[in-house]
Amino acid sequence: MSHSSGIPVSSELKQTFTSANSDSQVRFIQARIVNDEIVPVLTGQKQSSGDQDLGNVVSLLKVDEASYVIYRFDDNQHQWALFRYVPDRCKVKDKMLYASTVANLKQQLGNNFFVEEVHGTVPDDFSEKGYKHHTISKMTEAPLTEREQIKKAEAESGEIYSGGASTYVHGVSFPVETSAMDAIRAFLSGSVNYIQVAIDCQNEKIIADHSGIVDVNSIQNEIPKNEPRFHFFAYEHQHEGQTITSNVFVFSCPDGSKGTKSAPVRMRMLYSASKANVGELLVAAGGKIDARFEVNAPEDFIEDDLVNQLHPKVEKKESSFSKPSRPGKGARKLIR
Repeated sequence: MSHSSGIPVSSELKQTFTSANSDSQVRFIQARIVNDEIVPVLTGQKQSSGDQDLGNVVSLLKVDEASYVIYRFDDNQHQWALFRYVPDRCKVKDKMLYASTVANLKQQLGNNFFVEEVHGTVPDDFSEKGYKHHTISKMTEAPLTEREQIKKAEAESGEIYSGGASTYVHGVSFPVETSAMDAIRAFLSGSVNYIQVAIDCQNEKIIADHSGIVDVNSIQNEIPKNEPRFHFFAYEHQHEGQTITSNVFVFSCPDGSKGTKSAPVRMRMLYSASKANVGELLVAAGGKIDARFEVNAPEDFIEDDLVNQLHPKVEKKESSFSKPSRPGKGARKLIR
């Protein structure tokens, strides 16, 4: 299922919305995500009919900046439509953020106030003509099943999920810098046994942070306490008399526990949505991943857990002893 971003509605937006419900002359409220909360940007007054005032919404939308518009038509003073405007030119992290924050916005303002939700990628999607097209399409489309609704929401947010109810894989892919691929090739050649990979969130690129030779007991020292990271580690160890090297992929994401500092919501989402593709970089270069871990704090990475995942203990089943039947006490035989 899709994940909520956890971004809250600001107290300012809550107050603005409450006031708008008491003021029938308010037509719409534009809101954006700023500093990890949803804040009001602009309030528009009624100038004409609900359909005609849509033109005022179109004029304020920018081609590279996502936003929400809480819009009231003329049917009921306390019923609103939620417009989610996410242009194609805005960054992937914003597309994900605005898609995964809709539930929070509606829930914290009151789900009962929202009678409709419209998603658009160009300003004209919210024009009078665009809204009518949406209404007609909605009336003619067959109702979506729950599974289809989930897939639609994931497609709009740029995420692809697969697997069972508790398993998901995000399909967000960013360009990979040459230095990152060079580090992976060095890892596969054995020149280094550890790589730390990061995301340049500003430019949306996968980059190499650093690499080197480290011992398993030093991995905890490599895990940052304030920002997410990806780690590749070639774990050399003994098992059943043999020396084995296993490739381990670790996604670390501090959440504020155990002395860590929780990373910004945008950064956490971006890393979480990229972990599958970053892990596959090693596979694409000809390697394989033998174990995968996710940790919130450095001390969560424990060698015993690693060994148990690589070499699960097999419980031996004791064979039960069946006492043979005494002569003449076995199953009855049919004599013909």
